Amino acid sequence: VAWTSAGKLVSGSVDETVKVWDGDLKAEGAPMGGHRLGVISAVPNSTGQWCACSSIDNTIRLWDLESRQLTRTIDAGPLEAWSLALSSNDAMVATGTHYGAVNVWGVETGDKMQALKSPQTKDQFVMSVDVSPDAAKYRVAAGTSAGTVTVYDLETGAVTSSFNEATGHAMPVRCAKFSHNGELLVTASDDMSVHVYDLKAQCLAASFTGHTSWVLSVDCSSDQRHIASGSSDQSVRIWDLAAKDCSHTFTSHNDQVWSVAYNNDGTCLAAGCDDGSVEVYDVSSL
Repeated sequence: VAWTSAGKLVSGSVDETVKVWDGDLKAEGAPMGGHRLGVISAVPNSTGQWCACSSIDNTIRLWDLESRQLTRTIDAGPLEAWSLALSSNDAMVATGTHYGAVNVWGVETGDKMQALKSPQTKDQFVMSVDVSPDAAKYRVAAGTSAGTVTVYDLETGAVTSSFNEATGHAMPVRCAKFSHNGELLVTASDDMSVHVYDLKAQCLAASFTGHTSWVLSVDCSSDQRHIASGSSDQSVRIWDLAAKDCSHTFTSHNDQVWSVAYNNDGTCLAAGCDDGSVEVYDVSSL
């Protein structure tokens, strides 16, 4: 799940569709189909006019959210596109591959512009990617099946941060998210932990534990005071960055929570669950 700038929700599902929901979780219009296998990522652009989606069918599809029309299909090829992230200027899409690289695609042309690679991630499955919000110098984060976390300079392709062994995760990294100022990187892992990396100090700033199964998703609040995490233990946790502790736990789900997303002002948190449901929590007082 992901929020648009207009306060609507976009969700992608293993039922091969993408849906748009209003603030009351009422589906708007017909679902957008076309993918031949489940949707892995659905990310709206900065204006909320369109979204980019990746699928197990190895395609990237761009949808107009008003007309519900497919505007572009990028056939990435086998193993070339898993999770997806969109740059804040809406010009580039980054996707993780099954062999350790991160591909960068041009939205206008559909061409592959770059493949970011590191010896650290060779032959590893890049399960999670994110693009930093700082348009003046974009960075791309990649989390892998081996538990490593790598950050690249998008312009040069150079590795700017690398976390493994002592500072990385012990198991696959399911989700990676930059904070809104781009100074922190938050990751979720099958090792049941959430890591917070300080990219200026190049260190592990915090490690949150408390989930009793895989942590599948994370997101950062816009004020950078809280982190939300969703887990296969069927819970959503809110972590206080200053106190370095869990401040609240939501336990209303009946299955694993694959996705969590704060809205723009951080007052609401959406969670997508394996049972096909989407819930929105009021977190304004937390």
